[in-house]
Amino acid sequence: MSKISIIGAGNVGATCAYTLLKNNVADIALIDVVEGLAKGKSLDMMQAGAIEGYNNRINGGTDYDLAEGSDIVIITAGLARQPGMSRSDLLGKNAEILKSVLANITNTAPDAIVLVVTNPADAMAQLAYTITEYNPNRILGMSGVLDSARYKYFISQELGVPMASVDGMVIGAHGDSMLPVVSQTKVDGKPLAELLNRDKIGEIINKTKFGGAEIVSYLKTGSAFYAPGAAAASMAGAILNDKKEILPCSVYAQGQYGVTGIYIGLPARLGKGGVEEILEVPLSTDETKAFEQSVASAKALLAELTELFVNFTDYKDLSQ
Repeated sequence: MSKISIIGAGNVGATCAYTLLKNNVADIALIDVVEGLAKGKSLDMMQAGAIEGYNNRINGGTDYDLAEGSDIVIITAGLARQPGMSRSDLLGKNAEILKSVLANITNTAPDAIVLVVTNPADAMAQLAYTITEYNPNRILGMSGVLDSARYKYFISQELGVPMASVDGMVIGAHGDSMLPVVSQTKVDGKPLAELLNRDKIGEIINKTKFGGAEIVSYLKTGSAFYAPGAAAASMAGAILNDKKEILPCSVYAQGQYGVTGIYIGLPARLGKGGVEEILEVPLSTDETKAFEQSVASAKALLAELTELFVNFTDYKDLSQ
């Protein structure tokens, strides 16, 4: 039986765990530093199995030994955004949390593929790659799946069509500089530009970029968790079930789109090997410029991370 460990039993981690259980993807280990939190939620989920009809098991606790034998480790541990807080505001605090998590999972689950959900996702994925020194196909971040879901939702709402009718994706950094690829977006096979005017498309792009911040503004004391949890679960399912599915994720670019040595959101084929291929989709001239700006934004964040943590020089400059 396959096994997935989720580090962080907050709203995102618990939602991800429950989604994986309902889809019968794998057995789950749920780990959190707060005594009783992961254990209590795990017991609750196990008891829901009789109603929902799943038989996979979930164990929860504070001990990282629970992660032993994991095929995938999903890291959701970290601080959530508060109103007015950007993803970069989380940089230092969540980097410290991630360093501690990585030290534990590399000992207990050294063969696992690592999926980073903790924000800012691109920088945290880069940090995980730098510290673990794993092959980059084993480290990826959750970004474009969530952003693309929001993009499709706003399009479906505007056009009054099912979300399944929308084929589109978001690439680039997981933040305000993300790039919905309008030139490749279709609704029931028709180009989006034939269905909506430039101004309306611009509104949808803006809603997509700030979709997470909008939710934070309503919740006041937390951030989105249903969609992020479901996004991480879908990525893990694609890997464990060897679907070869193409999903936009934060991956280590190695020449694609002229970018090398940085984690950034790109379309990736996910299978049992993790990131098995990074694909390039055609971009318009304006989209190419926007993507370059998004990469520059990601690099600036990495430079800030390197400056914050001088001890990272024991590894290498994260911004290179």
